[in-house]
Amino acid sequence: MTNSIEKINDKTYQISENGKNLGTITTYQNSFHNEYLYLRFNLNHFPSFSPFPEIIKSENKPLQVMIDSTEKELISFLTKNSFQLKRRCYSPKVSQHLLKNALPNHPVKITKFTSDDSIYEKCCEFLYDYYKKVHEAVSPLTSTKEEFFEEVPTKSGYFQVDQNNNIENLAFIEDNEIAYICSTNKETCLSFIQAVLKELFSKYQEIFFEADDTDWAATMLLDQFVVDRTDSFNTYLLN
Repeated sequence: MTNSIEKINDKTYQISENGKNLGTITTYQNSFHNEYLYLRFNLNHFPSFSPFPEIIKSENKPLQVMIDSTEKELISFLTKNSFQLKRRCYSPKVSQHLLKNALPNHPVKITKFTSDDSIYEKCCEFLYDYYKKVHEAVSPLTSTKEEFFEEVPTKSGYFQVDQNNNIENLAFIEDNEIAYICSTNKETCLSFIQAVLKELFSKYQEIFFEADDTDWAATMLLDQFVVDRTDSFNTYLLN
């Protein structure tokens, strides 16, 4: 039995088995999470051998695959070859009818901000610190703070301060999307989330957001709704 993995260009490996070309595995990088090398698959058949040790050796980086949970055959191939599921991301579109409990009639006070406000930079700093913390265990943030500020935050949202007038809960919003929710206080985050939802549902029939199961604030937001969690976008790692 002859197995072959050949690097045919800077980003592509051709996989063969018993003289038969099975397709390619393509690599790419994410400058925001650059500790891992990302893979895309264009295989018409999965090999009986693992091509991954050779890719790791050649690239000198651990591997990451982002994949929909419905791709069962590829997931089976990955896990058989020692990839581990590290994160699930849910992307629901929800209405008020999907709330587990009614929102309070008199929600806590939250403050709207835009990119024109003096507090906007503090809001971006708060998001950066939270984002970095919740991604550390899976795929650490590797961008500079300046790159992060340029690409990630939206231009408006809501915040809430503690008794010392420091931000403790924050949501970046774009139209009917909750782009990011972050917090330093698990005790007050729920009431903040409810107040944000109250604001958004006063303007929109439906809203949407993403929630990683490794992100406690986003999970708290997700937990407010009855949603199907059978489908997710998952992160697999091989070190």
